[in-house]
Amino acid sequence: MIKERTRLNLSRHIWIVPGIYSIGALLLASLVVWMDISHYAELKRWVPDRLLTSTSLSETILGSIAGSLLTMTSITFSTLMVVLTTYSGQFSPRILQNFIHDKVTLRVLGVFMGGFVYSMFSLLFIREVNADDPVISAAVGVCIALICLGFFAHFLQHVADSIQVTKLIDRLADDAVETIEKVEAAGSRVDEHPPVPEGEPEMLISGKKGYIQLYEWEKLLETAKKHDCVIELLEPIGTFVTKKTPLVKMYRSRSFHRDVRDYVKVGEERTPVQDVEFAVQKLAEITLRALAPGANDPNTAIDGIRHIGMALDEASRLDGKYTVFEDRVIIPRRPFEKILYETFYEICYSGRDRVSVLLAVFDALDMISDNNTPAIQKKVRDFGSYVWSKVEEDILNEADRQNITERFKQL
Repeated sequence: MIKERTRLNLSRHIWIVPGIYSIGALLLASLVVWMDISHYAELKRWVPDRLLTSTSLSETILGSIAGSLLTMTSITFSTLMVVLTTYSGQFSPRILQNFIHDKVTLRVLGVFMGGFVYSMFSLLFIREVNADDPVISAAVGVCIALICLGFFAHFLQHVADSIQVTKLIDRLADDAVETIEKVEAAGSRVDEHPPVPEGEPEMLISGKKGYIQLYEWEKLLETAKKHDCVIELLEPIGTFVTKKTPLVKMYRSRSFHRDVRDYVKVGEERTPVQDVEFAVQKLAEITLRALAPGANDPNTAIDGIRHIGMALDEASRLDGKYTVFEDRVIIPRRPFEKILYETFYEICYSGRDRVSVLLAVFDALDMISDNNTPAIQKKVRDFGSYVWSKVEEDILNEADRQNITERFKQL
């Protein structure tokens, strides 16, 4: 849960990672200058003479490095803007956060900013060094510049990979599976509402507007045990709430000072930290963009549908209307049939006149149904019936209709 809170905080404040690198560079600059001032004799004994430069030459080298790194940072920022425009225009605005919060992107910005900070502070502190004594600050600055150059080459390769739609779809599918595995490990899922203590529960409203991003169930469970009460959350993850939306019911609660709403994170946008449906929705949006009249890219749509099928196959293990934690904390869930419908119904409508897309949808449904529980197989067949009834009216060619009917019967 601590890791999930950290991920959520990083998604809100992208300056944290570059800031940490900058602070580290400031400390490194202070350490190197301190060694130049206080431990000159030891440096001269252990460091090769070629790595020691005069103060004036060090100032020249560090000044050049600072200017170069500032230029590289500007180029990186410009490249980042181009990629964000591509993501927003060709894929989906919801995909932007995947690149902005990407580890490689944040590290590259952090390394460049750190290199610039080191060079500037070394220039500032190097004045305290005796002009006749060689220093190592410039050699360290050159090493940092070489590291920045390597990160820049890595960043260019990363950008080239990021704008390839097939690799983007694969990464989004991996992210969805990762979210599913984390959610699966928490609590037990049931279809019936768990029993709750008798009596009138205490109702708490949201007090905030936005999307529910995170339930800190460990803290909620700890609070419920400590105060011997039952806490029921009223909305599933990803739901949009207003300030007046009922959010929490507390059964057999005693008055205590801690507000359990502190353990419910509400923000301006949905995040895939615990929101399985949102993680899969990103794949669906890329698929829909590929089916748009301006794009007309059925192959990308088919690839997206296959990855959606794989992700939903994993998500089927989360089927249930409630997640329960030791009969103390109750969190509602979206049932699998609803996730299945909301993921595919727009795709089926947009691709209703494309046989290859519809066949890919049935292939994905077959992937979900294969070797699954009878309950999931029934839900998949019910949705397959819905898809088949809709496309039958639009496909007039007898061969196409027969082909789709055969695929439907295989479910």
